[in-house]
Amino acid sequence: MDETLLARLGACTHLPTLPAVAMRIIELGDDPDAGIGEIADVVCRDPALTAKLLKIANSPLYAQRRKVENLRQAMMLLGLNAAMTLALSFSLVGGFGASAGGLDHLRYWRRSLLTALASRTIGLQAGLGQHREELFLAGLLQDIGILVLDAAAPQDYARGLDACPGHLALAQAEQAVFGADHAEVGSWMLDRWGMPEYLVLATRFSHALTAGALADSGENARFFACTTLAGWLAEVWLNPPDEAGTARIGMLAQDLFGLDAAAVTALVDEIGAQIPETSALFEIELPDAAQVTAVLDHAREVLMVRNLQIVQEAAQARRQAEHMQERARLLEERSRRDPLTGAYNRSSLQETLASEFRLATEGNWPLTLAFIDLDHFKRVNDTFGHQAGDEVLCEIVRRLNAHIRCTDIVARFGGEEFVLVLPGLRRNAALTMLERVRAAIAAEPCRLAEDQQVTVTLSIGIATHGEDKPYESAESLLRNADRAVYDAKRNGRNRVECYRDD
Repeated sequence: MDETLLARLGACTHLPTLPAVAMRIIELGDDPDAGIGEIADVVCRDPALTAKLLKIANSPLYAQRRKVENLRQAMMLLGLNAAMTLALSFSLVGGFGASAGGLDHLRYWRRSLLTALASRTIGLQAGLGQHREELFLAGLLQDIGILVLDAAAPQDYARGLDACPGHLALAQAEQAVFGADHAEVGSWMLDRWGMPEYLVLATRFSHALTAGALADSGENARFFACTTLAGWLAEVWLNPPDEAGTARIGMLAQDLFGLDAAAVTALVDEIGAQIPETSALFEIELPDAAQVTAVLDHAREVLMVRNLQIVQEAAQARRQAEHMQERARLLEERSRRDPLTGAYNRSSLQETLASEFRLATEGNWPLTLAFIDLDHFKRVNDTFGHQAGDEVLCEIVRRLNAHIRCTDIVARFGGEEFVLVLPGLRRNAALTMLERVRAAIAAEPCRLAEDQQVTVTLSIGIATHGEDKPYESAESLLRNADRAVYDAKRNGRNRVECYRDD
């Protein structure tokens, strides 16, 4: 918040103050030695608060076979934390009097209770049942900043600020008038009261419209997601049917919890079913059944339409993402290939060779490299031209790919030199395969344009890692395969030679 607003709030003598019972409960909450007896002593001083705790302990929410007849029994049933949270909730609702400004006080508490109820219901479905009372309290206090701003600037609310069409519009109007909305002001007020941090943060993040907006909320992001969605769901009961607002709920439910339209409408039904009991407990009239039914019918319709839109948009986004992934894959693959022959290029060879060498060493299996040189290739270029030479190189790569396994790769080392990477292949098996490749290529001439043809032979050198003596590096393996090629050339070409470290 800016300094001007802070100064204005600091100078205000009418800011809400915690009821005495609420203050004492908060103090006991900070005392690690406090027990049910101390809480009961505080609560019993307020007969109305005692009656409410007894009523909720005997409600269907706890479904006891025996009736709970005294406060201590009620608090034992509820548990210390739940009892404190519920007592604080009842105390706050009963302790804040009617506004001196222009705020519609009844509407304010209706929204607060609906938000609290929705927050607890969402939390139960989200697997946070152990925090249901804290979720209720966080929802109840989510809009406390409205009371603070109304106390500090009653004339602004008297001019109809809270009559904005919807909660989002109200927050935007407050931002324009005060430089901060009630979520910021409310979190400041709760912090000033010494409330637990989860209440401060739940209020601060209450206007989030995406999961990304909760990214900075820390490890309790799922808790805050419940209270955030609850605040927007409360709008369903309080405002005339609003297609944009209902669609926003659908998008937020999908973003935060992955809920589709059917799940959201079921959630709204569950919240609606609890309204009568909550209304009776807090003695505040909430929307009646007929109004709720009309609102829910509209919400279902909008959410179902929105769900279809989400499905269509998701399908379109998925298709686009798949297209982009395929395009990126093709571009990456193209960058790894020799543009002329389609064989892997030298940089890809180095990367693949390093990886396969490491795997072979760790797995204790063989790795064979074959270094291939086209015999007298310069004559092809001199006799038929460089374009014909390019055609021969491409044809040789096609034939090599046709004779090797799917796990092997062909890479162009440079000029008319190629390297085959043959994982898991022992020397003798590699020798047999490469003899077959050499013979097949020598037996069938490469056909060129204008009914010309040329016979191409290969000099092949192979080296194997992991048989006689393991190599120290992939580079030394490649170097010895290259040496074996020179042996093949010296011994007459059109042959396969194995490098042996004798």
